[in-house]
Amino acid sequence: MNKVELVKKIEESRAELEAAIGRLSQAQLTQITDNGWAGKDHLAHLAAWEAGIAALLQKQVRHEAMNVDAETFWHESEEAVNEMIYERNRERPLADILAFFHESHQQLMAALGQLSDEDLQKSYSHFQPHQPGTDSGAPIIGWVIGNTYEHYELHRPYLAQLADRD
Repeated sequence: MNKVELVKKIEESRAELEAAIGRLSQAQLTQITDNGWAGKDHLAHLAAWEAGIAALLQKQVRHEAMNVDAETFWHESEEAVNEMIYERNRERPLADILAFFHESHQQLMAALGQLSDEDLQKSYSHFQPHQPGTDSGAPIIGWVIGNTYEHYELHRPYLAQLADRD
């Protein structure tokens, strides 16, 4: 997949996600979904991971952009990271979450806009040379995919279930 195809796929999937959100009232976005999170918690979660990828692509500290401490990010499970994101955002007002959701996406798309097709084939350590851990050498495009359209597809069903509620 090249950059043009990647951006198109992200934009199409994001439009579907935004349409699902657009069908929800503010009250519905604060209701709890089947996994125990409110709709707005799903948005905060998606925003945090996109903020992290935007930082990664700009060679900034990823966990700081996600508001997750280094110890948790580097030494705990993904579930622990997700729990920290949830705890740090669950009391935030919906308006703040929506702003974060849109801003993090704009940051990601701006960061992605600065990259070439060749850049997307570079590994994680190219973008984060001073971070701990072992780099598998896999192209960074996989990280972008996993934190954008694949991630949207995982969370969109939770938001869709809120549309059927009063």
